[in-house]
Amino acid sequence: MRSFNLVVIGVFLAVGSLVASEVKLKDGTVYDNVKILARDDHSVRIAVPQGEVKLALELIESIDGVVLPAPPPSTDPGPANAAEKNAEQPSPEKPFFPRLQSRLHATRLQTAEDSAEQSSQPPAYVHRWTMDVFLLVLCVAALGWIEALVWVQYDVKGMPEEIRRVNAAVLLLPFVGFLMYLPRRRRRFRDGETSRTLTGRVAGLISDEAPKKRGLFGGRTKVAKTQGARKQRVGMEFLDVDGNPIQIRKDMPEMTGIEAAGEVLEDAISERASDIHIEPQADGCRVRFRIDGALQERLTFARTDGLRVVAALKTLAQIDVAEKRKAQDGRFRVRTGTSEVDFRAATTNAIHGEKMVLRILDRKSGVLGLGELGMRPDMMDRFDRVIHSRNGIILATGPTGSGKTSTLYAALSRLDRKRLNIMSIEDPVEYELEGATQIPVNVKAGVSYEAGLRSILRQDPDVIFVGEMRDAEAAKITVRAALTGHLVFSSLHAKNAVGTIVRLEEIGVERYQISSALLMVVAQRLVRVLCQKCSEVYAATGHELDEIGLDFEPGSRIYRAVGCEACDSTGYRGRTGIFELLVLDEELRKALNEGANEQVLAKMAAGKGLRSYYCDGAEKILLGITSVEEVMQAS
Repeated sequence: MRSFNLVVIGVFLAVGSLVASEVKLKDGTVYDNVKILARDDHSVRIAVPQGEVKLALELIESIDGVVLPAPPPSTDPGPANAAEKNAEQPSPEKPFFPRLQSRLHATRLQTAEDSAEQSSQPPAYVHRWTMDVFLLVLCVAALGWIEALVWVQYDVKGMPEEIRRVNAAVLLLPFVGFLMYLPRRRRRFRDGETSRTLTGRVAGLISDEAPKKRGLFGGRTKVAKTQGARKQRVGMEFLDVDGNPIQIRKDMPEMTGIEAAGEVLEDAISERASDIHIEPQADGCRVRFRIDGALQERLTFARTDGLRVVAALKTLAQIDVAEKRKAQDGRFRVRTGTSEVDFRAATTNAIHGEKMVLRILDRKSGVLGLGELGMRPDMMDRFDRVIHSRNGIILATGPTGSGKTSTLYAALSRLDRKRLNIMSIEDPVEYELEGATQIPVNVKAGVSYEAGLRSILRQDPDVIFVGEMRDAEAAKITVRAALTGHLVFSSLHAKNAVGTIVRLEEIGVERYQISSALLMVVAQRLVRVLCQKCSEVYAATGHELDEIGLDFEPGSRIYRAVGCEACDSTGYRGRTGIFELLVLDEELRKALNEGANEQVLAKMAAGKGLRSYYCDGAEKILLGITSVEEVMQAS
């Protein structure tokens, strides 16, 4: 039995040396976080923060809460009796028993003294970090699981239903479900079924393969790449035309699409779009952005979701939601952070439903400097001299979207707005010009171009900006203002600079008034600028511009668009103007008064250095700014 007890004690101490963290003595003393250094049949040597302690087994009550078995009874009869007993009954199995007994006695004395000393001073607190580390690892794992859930939820938008079902696997099988999704995603991109984008959204789906029936907030299909890393959505505040917040009630049926509408507006602003087209189709609704003058498809909605988005935007623009048969228009404003962007909305009825077009007007950041328009230095010098005249008319001509307003605002920004009284009448006010008084046209309130011009003339203006001469009455008032000592800026739809004179005659302005009031005409077009990261140089054949009567020297270095990720695979990024500038002098005024026709005036102007905007475009081709295709399409 004694041998069995020794074996149990030995095994227990061997295990305890590995896992014991608490030793409790019979007098109530407790040692935490200890390590067993050595052991024998009657004592244990342990390491505590204060040092090493050797304890007799008979002093120990438990190790790690486990009560130790009783140690073998001592048979020490005293020194004299022991010696006599050993002499009488020598034992071959214990030849060193006297020495062991004396050592044990010394050990007992030492451990008793140590225990008394330790019991008088409680041991210092030692923190156990095991549970802290476990909780930290658990928190990190939970955060990683949540991030995987969010990323997968965002990544599978627009993907086929069988791939989107992986959301459940990622939720129910932490990390395992995420690892299951990655190979399927990689295989889909590798096989070309889905074009990967930096934002993680689905891009490049062929129209007949795109999902047709998707939910409003989880089923949009990205159909073109977006630039930059995945961006965080910012809050939007919707304002009416007077700048007052629009109260949005979530219980309004047409407001169910407000979240998707806000996302469309934010994407359009971030991608520099000038217009948003929301077009119903037979089996869905597509959204296209006009970027750098070209329409690019961006999103598709299920048909019912597209109707909700249009209804939400009509409500924001204060358009009758119930009326879907006739064309309507309205406007609203969006505040994002410190900037405000105006939107003009126009609807029309089509065979598949109501189409909406939104014009984006960023009034804060739209004014360009004169040097940013793209004029040649000599042309810009002449333009700058004329705009500082005391009176007369300066006209910018070209088709819709050719940058006329930007050119006129760049001219106005060159004037001394502290000394001059600058007033404008516009429909709408596209940019804010600090120091100028800008009046928006509001037909419902009785403020038309004609009424606004008449009121401006009573405000002692020095410079007047008329957004557009739309009809005979507005043109006559504008010319009258120029003839009475005001400097007038305005725009007009005309094919070229000389053709502006004929256009003024057509709307009812007399020739003598034109010759007296007109100072300068700038005709312009916008062309896209080649992407600097992917444009490709090649040798010209010399016949690229034969259709417009121009040619290059064969072998000249010119550039063409290629397409890369930076330019959204279009080959272009940004736009610039190509110009022709006609400044009227006395000879041209005399010919105009004498009834010279357009051909005669054009020949005279060419003799005085007038160059068509095609020539300006050809020069920009040779400089690598734009391509032959862009100049050829400018008309």
